[in-house]
Amino acid sequence: MLIQPISIGYVNQNNYKHIRQKSFIPENSKPNSDINQLGVPFSYSNISFKQKLNYCDFLKNLHSVHKNKSIKNIVLSTINNKENFIGSGFTADVYAIPGIENYLIRIERKNFNTKSFLENPIIPELQNELAPNFGQYIASNNYGFFITKKVQGESHSLPNWPEVIENLETKTQGLKYKEAELILNKITKLSEFPQQSFDELAKNIQKLNKYTDCEIDIMNPNNLIVDEQNKTINIIDLWYKHSENGSIAPFNGIDSMVNLMLDPLTFKTVYDKLSHKQQDKLIKVSEQIIEKIFIAADKFGLERNRENAKIIYGDVDKHSDFNFALPAYEKFLEIFADKLA
Repeated sequence: MLIQPISIGYVNQNNYKHIRQKSFIPENSKPNSDINQLGVPFSYSNISFKQKLNYCDFLKNLHSVHKNKSIKNIVLSTINNKENFIGSGFTADVYAIPGIENYLIRIERKNFNTKSFLENPIIPELQNELAPNFGQYIASNNYGFFITKKVQGESHSLPNWPEVIENLETKTQGLKYKEAELILNKITKLSEFPQQSFDELAKNIQKLNKYTDCEIDIMNPNNLIVDEQNKTINIIDLWYKHSENGSIAPFNGIDSMVNLMLDPLTFKTVYDKLSHKQQDKLIKVSEQIIEKIFIAADKFGLERNRENAKIIYGDVDKHSDFNFALPAYEKFLEIFADKLA
C-alpha cells in the first residue's frame, strides 16, 4: 500500500509557478561503463542553486567521516550490517549511516537489488528551504534506493507495528499487554506536550497543503516522529495524493493528525488489553490530544478530512483482502463520537 517517499516541489511565496528543474548529476556520478563505480571514490561539486542541493552537503559530511571510500561501498556495507538497521514499514527498511547524523538510507525491498544499485547513478534532488523536514529524499537511483533527511525523535508506536497489524488482520496473534502498555505510555507523553507543539505541526501541514502535492501517510503511526526533549512532533513518509479516489475532501487536515497520534487500527485492541484504570486514562489523554489538535487546526485553517481517511482505510482492505482497517476506523469514530462527529 505504501509507496516511495516523494520530493517536495514548492511554489514560491510570490505565487510564481514552481518549475521542476532537472536534477543535477555531477559528471563523476554519471554512468560510465569503463569505470567500476563500486570502487571509485566519490567526490562532490560546490554547486549553488536558488534551491538547495542537500546532496552536496551529504557528500561533504560523508567525505569528512569516511574519507575516500566510494559512496556505493559505504551504502552496501551499511545495509549489510544489522547494527545499522533502524526499522521497517510495509515496503521499506531504514538504516543509519555510521558517523552521519542528519541523513538515513531507505531501501524499498521490492525494487532494490545490488546489481541495479551498482549500475545506476545516484541522482540528486533539489530541495526548497521553505520545506519543513518531512524526511523527504535528497537523492535516489530510481530503483528502490533513497537518501532521506533524518527527523529527530522516536517513532510513535511499536517498532514492529506492520507485523502486529498483519497478525491482527489475520487473527494469528493478538496484541500483548506490554505492547498495549507501551502505546498507552506514548500517547500519554504526547498528551503532555504543550499546545505550541501541536501548533507547529499544524503549521507544517498547512505548508504541505499550500505548497505541495503530498499526502500524509496516515496508515502507520510510526510515521509520526516525536522528539520528547525538544517537544516537537514531526511527520515522515509522505504519499502522492490519492487523486484517483474521487474524494473532494481535503487530504491533509484534522483527521490526519488524529489518526497518526491515536492509531485507529490498534486503538480498540489496545483499550481491551488494559486494566479499567488504564482504559480510563487512555480515553482521557486521547481526548486531551484531540482538543489540542482542534485548537491548532483552527489557528492554521486545517479542515476535517475524515471522508478521505475512510477511503484510504477502505483501499487497504481492498488491496489486502481483509475487512479490517475501515471497521477499525469506524469503531474508533464511535468511541470518540462526541469529539469527532
